[in-house]
Amino acid sequence: MHNGQLNPYRLVLILLLWPLGVSGGTQPADTLIMLEPTEVASPRHRTFSAGHSIHQTDSTVLARYGQSSLDHLLSRQTGIFIRNYGPGVLATSSLRGGSAGQTALVWNGFNLQSPATGQTDLSLFPVFFTDDAGVQYGGGSALWGSGSMGGAIHLNNNRPAGRSSFARAQMSASDMGEAAQYLDLYGSRNQTASRLRVFHKNSDNEYRYKNTRIQGNPTLTQQHASLQQYGILHETYFAPGTRHQGSLRLWWQQNSRQIPPAAMATHTGAYQEDDALRVTGQWQYHMDRSSITWRGGYFNEGLLYLDSLNQSSLSSSQTFVQEAEALFCVAQGISANTGVKTKWIKAESDSYKGNKQEQLISVFGSLRWEFLSDQLQFLASGRQSFTNHQTPPFAPSFGLSWQPNPRILVRANAGKNYRLPTLNDKYWDPGGNPDLKPEQGWSQDLGISYFNQTGIPAHLAGHRGKEPTFGINEISLTGFHRRVNEWIIWLPGQGSMFWSPQNLMEVQSYGLEARISGNIRLQKVSVSWQGRWDHTIAKNTRTHSPGDRSAGKQLIYVPKNSLGYNLDIGYQAFTLNFDHQFTGKRYTAKDHSAWLDAYQTGDITLQWQTSVNRHSISVFTTISNLWNASYEVMSGRPMPLRHARAGISLQLLNKKQEN
Repeated sequence: MHNGQLNPYRLVLILLLWPLGVSGGTQPADTLIMLEPTEVASPRHRTFSAGHSIHQTDSTVLARYGQSSLDHLLSRQTGIFIRNYGPGVLATSSLRGGSAGQTALVWNGFNLQSPATGQTDLSLFPVFFTDDAGVQYGGGSALWGSGSMGGAIHLNNNRPAGRSSFARAQMSASDMGEAAQYLDLYGSRNQTASRLRVFHKNSDNEYRYKNTRIQGNPTLTQQHASLQQYGILHETYFAPGTRHQGSLRLWWQQNSRQIPPAAMATHTGAYQEDDALRVTGQWQYHMDRSSITWRGGYFNEGLLYLDSLNQSSLSSSQTFVQEAEALFCVAQGISANTGVKTKWIKAESDSYKGNKQEQLISVFGSLRWEFLSDQLQFLASGRQSFTNHQTPPFAPSFGLSWQPNPRILVRANAGKNYRLPTLNDKYWDPGGNPDLKPEQGWSQDLGISYFNQTGIPAHLAGHRGKEPTFGINEISLTGFHRRVNEWIIWLPGQGSMFWSPQNLMEVQSYGLEARISGNIRLQKVSVSWQGRWDHTIAKNTRTHSPGDRSAGKQLIYVPKNSLGYNLDIGYQAFTLNFDHQFTGKRYTAKDHSAWLDAYQTGDITLQWQTSVNRHSISVFTTISNLWNASYEVMSGRPMPLRHARAGISLQLLNKKQEN
């Protein structure tokens, strides 16, 4: 454990006892009552994102992926391309041709992108710690500041509705040497509720793969790829009155993993330990036509890296964030949001000269107009940030949402976005460049959606009719375009053996995103399905050296086409789920002299669930890579052949639960 972090054993003891003090005691069970309902302001990315395409993951899908990591969920259910280096290693996002640092990961309103690298390793985030997951496509700097040029992944935790208490335990194992355990406890008393989630995962990750770089393509077993994770998430919700509501959250996690060498590498691999402590608080005060929200957070992250070449790196960062915002109704059909955010970062690394500190302050605001009985919405947003080193560009955004009838929705959005250089970009020794400019550029979206009666959004539920036996719920098509100037790229320095970042690339990306979903009901059999197609062109439009042949060519590791579909079949106590993914050709050299072939994979899950006296038990088994495909997402990192996982879940509900 790195210095400055809590003793994990003391932390576990405190958190195990805390819920008991909130919801336990000697009071009889029938004195437990529901937390008083309080109207909560909708998250900013839903209230002030008119014109954006937003994919919200269904709660049943989240439950099905509850024993997986976030990268697995996103790759199977959204159009985000996940740059996966293999189970337990590294997984980052690429949305609309952007880099990993251009997609924000927002947890309950806090951006979790690393201040050192600007990205997040999605393989370390358990879906088990998430109650609400969604993806906002398109630039969002006006709402979230630096790092959301391509879009944002939103993870939220919510107080369980309609329950006084429950306990849930889950276990799973796989044929790759993985064993995982999960525990979820919740209780409420009077105006307070508390929830504790704990998980542990230990995996050898000894999977079979084909080494296509050796004659005969022999099947080998991956070595030196083990992963061990411990994690705790504790939440407390309180409502001291009808107008006040608050929450406290603490998330501690430790990850220890072996990093296998790339195919044909001569060294034996590396070891890495990632630690994270995240503590946040939020308070809301609701008035008749307005609300005030304050949120603050402390984030402490550490990383230790060692490899067989005797190279080592130790780094840590501490971040303090505070944000205050007000939401109010100006007049009939006009609402506004305004706020201020402060951020202080302190980082230390073996690769920096001393510790580095940065301060940031941002002022933001949004104004939304609704016309024609809410059929037409117009949104204007803006953000101006200031740092102690440079002033990022002003980020305006404009959105339009038009619903001429309950079945048609037209969306349009345009905005300026930016990404600040990371600490590694500026201070890495040798090679860092403190004079880097922010990446910046404009993006535009235009989309149209068709809704059937069963696919109308929740706010139009009053228009629903009888559910058909067969129907298409939704069809949507979105076109996007963006241009990014001052794109940061690391290159060998002139006359130097060291690499250094420079603002040399200009990238243009554009494409189409198509979605379709539907359902079928045949007596006791229910079928739901959804399909997606993402077509992305992302190319560099500027040469950075006389011999550069990348201009006009697709960026490396950006597939032009990816497709996927999900099929869910339910019959009595059984559910069969099938997820299929196709990923197109990806170039691994800027001049397109090398590439990775297209691949497709399929996962199938069979689940049985039953309930007794409101308690439930479910058993599942999953076969991944059903077609036994041999493929690489990233060059030199072979992915597993066919493999299986099985698990069981037991949930106990309080008898006073209300439906």
